[in-house]
Amino acid sequence: MLYLTGGVVTAGKDWTDDGEVYEVHSLKRRAATATRPVPVPPQFVRVLRAHFERFGVAADGRLFRNQAGNYAKAQVRRRFLCS
Repeated sequence: MLYLTGGVVTAGKDWTDDGEVYEVHSLKRRAATATRPVPVPPQFVRVLRAHFERFGVAADGRLFRNQAGNYAKAQVRRRFLCS
């Protein structure tokens, strides 16, 4: 089971309040501190565990980040999840 706490939206610098490319949001229609349980199939758990063992997690709990520790682009996450 994964417990999600929020999401990151790629909006572009022109569309965010602080000029950053990404905006962090709480879960839709839920309290800011809410979590959402998501069932995960065993084969995906194995892939996530291998990734976690190899790369660890960011200080804020993210599994996917670039070499500088920033947010990974969506196409990188999709490539990982689809391989």
